[in-house]
Amino acid sequence: MDNLNGLILAGGQSKRAGTDKGLKEKDGFYWVNTVYKKLEQLGLKTKVSINDSQLQNYSRLFCKEQLIIDDFKIEGPLKGLLSAFEKYPQNNWLILACDMIDMDLATISDTIKAFKKQPNYDFYAHKNSNFYEPFCGIYTHKGLQKVVLNFNKNGIVKNSFQTVLAQSNTLELPISNLNAFKNYNS
Repeated sequence: MDNLNGLILAGGQSKRAGTDKGLKEKDGFYWVNTVYKKLEQLGLKTKVSINDSQLQNYSRLFCKEQLIIDDFKIEGPLKGLLSAFEKYPQNNWLILACDMIDMDLATISDTIKAFKKQPNYDFYAHKNSNFYEPFCGIYTHKGLQKVVLNFNKNGIVKNSFQTVLAQSNTLELPISNLNAFKNYNS
């Protein structure tokens, strides 16, 4: 599928939630497993991005090859995606946050269809009237290479998905199911 892989971002500090969101449970399943299963149902080889303090807990749920420890030299939400890019520089990534348990398969499928039909964009993200929804977005290796080159050239990159998407060749996708983009930050 055009080297498209799934990536679940679970490496945040969970400061607002007070506990590791990926390890919260609903209906007897950890949130990270719920999100993982959705990507797996669509045939995506999926990795889970974590920070080093989570390795012991997540190693109980996933094999070592499925985990990517965040180590890109940046703070903030891009750390997991750029760490995945450094480890697998030829992969394109469809990313979801570990707390996006309400994401529906139709929205994910629509994102993949846009990527396949219009392959000349660097990034594919849903957008409402004010801002991008960066998760359930596709980030191509070409686009990520540009972000990393900018980081290496300037020594900094604004660690905001909003900035990266707004300043890049991004296909803006409509949001058909707003509830699918709910995340649980508290």
